[in-house]
Amino acid sequence: MNKSFVNFLSVLFFLFSLSYASNQLGISYQLKYADGQGNSRNFFENYFDLNYFFDNGIYLFSQLEYSSPPLVGNENKNMSDAINIFYLQYSTDKYDITLGNLYLLYGRGLSMHTYEDQGIDYDNSLIGVESVFHIQNKWDLSIALGSNIFKSRINPADIEPSLSIKNDLLSINSELYFDNLNFHYLGMVYNQQYDYEDILQMMNLSSDLGDYLYSRREYIIDSGENPSDEMKNVEHNIGMDFNLGRFDFYFEKSIIYYDKLLSGREEGFRDYISTYFNLNDFNIFYEYKNYHTPYFYSLFSNPPICFRESSSVLLSRNLHSIDFNNEYGHQLEINRTFENSLNFIFSYAFAFRYNENLAEPSLFETSKYLFDDDDLYVSYSEFYPFKQTYFELNGWSLNDMLFYKIGYDTYYEVTNLKTIKAITIPMQFAYNFKKGNSVTFYLEFQEKVEERSNSSHEYAYFSPSYNHFGKWLFTLFIDKEDTKSPWSGIDFTYNINNSSQLSLFYGSQKGGLVCANGSCVIQPDFEDGFKVSYLISI
Repeated sequence: MNKSFVNFLSVLFFLFSLSYASNQLGISYQLKYADGQGNSRNFFENYFDLNYFFDNGIYLFSQLEYSSPPLVGNENKNMSDAINIFYLQYSTDKYDITLGNLYLLYGRGLSMHTYEDQGIDYDNSLIGVESVFHIQNKWDLSIALGSNIFKSRINPADIEPSLSIKNDLLSINSELYFDNLNFHYLGMVYNQQYDYEDILQMMNLSSDLGDYLYSRREYIIDSGENPSDEMKNVEHNIGMDFNLGRFDFYFEKSIIYYDKLLSGREEGFRDYISTYFNLNDFNIFYEYKNYHTPYFYSLFSNPPICFRESSSVLLSRNLHSIDFNNEYGHQLEINRTFENSLNFIFSYAFAFRYNENLAEPSLFETSKYLFDDDDLYVSYSEFYPFKQTYFELNGWSLNDMLFYKIGYDTYYEVTNLKTIKAITIPMQFAYNFKKGNSVTFYLEFQEKVEERSNSSHEYAYFSPSYNHFGKWLFTLFIDKEDTKSPWSGIDFTYNINNSSQLSLFYGSQKGGLVCANGSCVIQPDFEDGFKVSYLISI
């Protein structure tokens, strides 16, 4: 057995033993293993989370990882690199201090939203210190200082990150609280360092920044100077939150001063508005986004995406990958619950990118996007339009023994590589037996047209499962495309006790996009293999 992994297990078992000495210690361990055939991505991942509450207001969290290899991302098999996350917090009534990995969210994240997601191998947290001072229950003042080496992908299909950008940041955030009205201001100053390899990779970006760098390829590649760049960026962010009864209104704006790579100073902005109100028992939620920093590469900003992110298998394979630096659009969502336990959901979202050479269509013109036919998409193709409409009915019947959900989704998107039009019908039915066991049937159909290649496809996904009194779950997966042989597999999940679970999978799974907050990676196909997942928490 690998020596590094033996050391990892030794640390794990030692810390697990400590959990029985104090109920203030929480520990979880997760193992993921896969061994498939052909072009499958085999992986062996181990994650170990530890959190401890001290009596004096101190909280500690750490995560260790041994992955050789992971599903996506770099191998992590040396004990010196085992610590993924570590932070220490000290809290009192008057102030909080955090030291280590800083996961920050100010406002809705237009300027600062750092988070971690293992599924897409994403972590943009800072290593540093944050202090939050609570003043008379009306004012919070936050100061953060930190640095990181941000790793990212140019192509979502890349297994390992292709960019590595160093950053140093100082931010000050102030929040004022009133009965129905809150304000905040955030100021940020940070340096970014792009080396020659980063700039070479960014020439492949499907954005204005990528096009601009590609236009300078003779200087970047042929001059022999191996150019790099260091820039200082400044952001000012203001926000307001107002609520009264069943009405909520939120506004946030960021003004960004940044250095255009290998060029001069630029100014950009991000705007976001959301509102909620209830009208005749209809819950209505509206969002507006306008992000315009076309020659900027965002590292800390993860603002609202303003479209519906679905967990549906077939729907998620066409999920819109948002351009946080060059996109504007709207989302409207309406839902209502009727007296017979029927729930109705309607969601509509569309977005465009700015085109520096063309005047963007007006709001009146784009509002017709909801009703017009394909001619409208053609006329706006240079703005890379995206549109998605979704209807859903769900509810319970037969004395709450039968659950049903039926949806209808239309999706249309133009990118620089392809034009996709898809109609998807997801359905789910679950029946709870009187003794506590249950069966679930998930069924999904999709028709998809890729217009530039003049190709069309039909997909079907079927997944029945049986839950045996919450003790174990057996699931069958069938994933079919056109007349090709289906991808199929079986999964058995056993709940060993309230704190541990074992899952076994055998078969094949089709890969596809996995997204979180608009950022996506492509997980590869898995063929004729075996997967194991084990989770224990104490």
